[in-house]
Amino acid sequence: MYKTHPARSGLFLLLIAAIAPFLGGHAVANAVQADLILTNGRIYTVDAAQPWTQAIAIAGDSILATGSIQEIASLAGTDTRVIDLQGAFVTPGFNDGHVHMDSTGMLLTGVNLLDVHEPVAFAERVEAATGRLPKGSWIVRGDWGAYEQWGQSSSGNAAGEASQQGPFTPDRNLIDTFTTNHPVLLSRFDRSMYLANELALELAGITAETQAPVGGSIERDASGRLTGILRGTAVDLVQEVIPAMPFQQRLVGVRAVLKEAREGGVTTIQDLTNAEQMMAYQHLKKSGELTARIMARPNVFQGEHVAMLGISSGFGDDYLKIVGYKGWVDGIMGNSSAMFFKPYDHDPENRGALRLPMLPESVEGAAFTMTEGDHYTAHAPGRMEQLIDAWVPTGVPAHIHAIGDLGNRILLDIFTRVLEAHDMVDSDHRWRVIHAQVVAEEDFARFGELNLVAEVNPYHVSDDMRWMEERIGAKRSQGAYAFRKLKDAGAVLVFGSDSPGTNAARYFLSPVYGLYAAVSRQTLNGEPAEGWFPDQRLSIEEAIDAYTRAPAWACFEEDRKGTITAGKLADLAVFDTNLIDAGRSDPADLLDAKVLYTIVGGEIVYER
Repeated sequence: MYKTHPARSGLFLLLIAAIAPFLGGHAVANAVQADLILTNGRIYTVDAAQPWTQAIAIAGDSILATGSIQEIASLAGTDTRVIDLQGAFVTPGFNDGHVHMDSTGMLLTGVNLLDVHEPVAFAERVEAATGRLPKGSWIVRGDWGAYEQWGQSSSGNAAGEASQQGPFTPDRNLIDTFTTNHPVLLSRFDRSMYLANELALELAGITAETQAPVGGSIERDASGRLTGILRGTAVDLVQEVIPAMPFQQRLVGVRAVLKEAREGGVTTIQDLTNAEQMMAYQHLKKSGELTARIMARPNVFQGEHVAMLGISSGFGDDYLKIVGYKGWVDGIMGNSSAMFFKPYDHDPENRGALRLPMLPESVEGAAFTMTEGDHYTAHAPGRMEQLIDAWVPTGVPAHIHAIGDLGNRILLDIFTRVLEAHDMVDSDHRWRVIHAQVVAEEDFARFGELNLVAEVNPYHVSDDMRWMEERIGAKRSQGAYAFRKLKDAGAVLVFGSDSPGTNAARYFLSPVYGLYAAVSRQTLNGEPAEGWFPDQRLSIEEAIDAYTRAPAWACFEEDRKGTITAGKLADLAVFDTNLIDAGRSDPADLLDAKVLYTIVGGEIVYER
């Protein structure tokens, strides 16, 4: 098990800072002995003052110096470990700006059925999960069938057709024999149906005689036997008896996520953090197991508690810190609940849905009324606006989810009103629009005007193009994942994996997937050849910046990490592939890049 070490003393860090100006390229002999030297590498620093270097000296948890092989060699002592990189490529450690740690842990330790829509693999995956989880623990989610209609590498050029027999519908007979010690409630990716095993049905008190509640169904076969399939409100009968996740199981999940992060070169994770997760992080930090830095984001509803405790932005330390709070305007594209001005092409009665925080306290019904010309009139101030306004005195930045073009318009309008009311538009607020997924053409400029961060998830491009145009058409899709337009408008781009993905796809923590999507705008199979709306591509340098320097800046940590610069934390990722060369010549090579070392605070936490 990898162990992290507590931060070295402030005096030591002051010493590094004091000598750093004299080292940058001209090492001071024996000023401080390096603990670790990485030499003979292709080191991309993401520091505009010195983009490339050959060697790095690390002392304690920080970068002592960068420079030529000869310059850095002078900082070696008798106890210094020296690693000859033999030309390997080095970047700052990747900073994943959008991770759902709890659900990623559940997927890694539980069951992933996203690519399953046939009985044999379904049973095999569930049986494997029983071996990973302690007896009595629930096996939930799964999200089977996500690629049944649209293949995993489809570029969306042809209409997807589900089976003539309808979507794959499992039966509890597939899993009952080996899940006697594990209650099971699995979902189809679109939540149109769930599968409960025999034990889960028993715990919920569901028998062959049980009548489904209004709005739900409990399915039976021709003989009257329960198949385990529940629809609509019937699933509530089982969900109500699922207990809170045991703390030890939560620790198992976090450890699994940290392992995936180490293997991908991810050294910082920005997480939507509930109280139980925060307790788990503190436990692992105390035991020296926190091998990635966790930047926590409490829920928008928790502002009053944060204010009462006197917590402000940056509360914490280098390993565990509060950097923002998260809220939601609308739903997601995966289940067509993102908010649009015009209805979905495939569902003409549906514009999407507002999330709960949007609903105003004093107005019954919708938070706004649609008017002619696809405009809207808000019932101001809506609940979301009130919540954001209440957070302002804490100094903790707003990080708010908006997906559809209407969802983004509503959020931009709210941000405008609150920022203007507090004379903060031109301040260094670093507020974020999370996803900024589909933006109306006239709204791109507002990101720069309001000095906003666009926290985007590039792998959505490679995955979502399989069905995006079917749902919102080619014209609206021009504003989807429009990273170039956002950047050119003045938004600061911050990349994140969105792990474990949507309810329609699995997204991995490894940043190579996001880098590939940003520079190619293709599926993993390289389609379409010219890229999906290729004018929105980013350069590989811009993509790496959005995964390293920019997310550190967005968390007010630009003086601590994000570039390979003397005095900053020694968080590094070493790859067997030159990511810059691959991104420029053949982006497909990015997908084959492997991490050789991951270093966090000067400690090697992963070595291939």
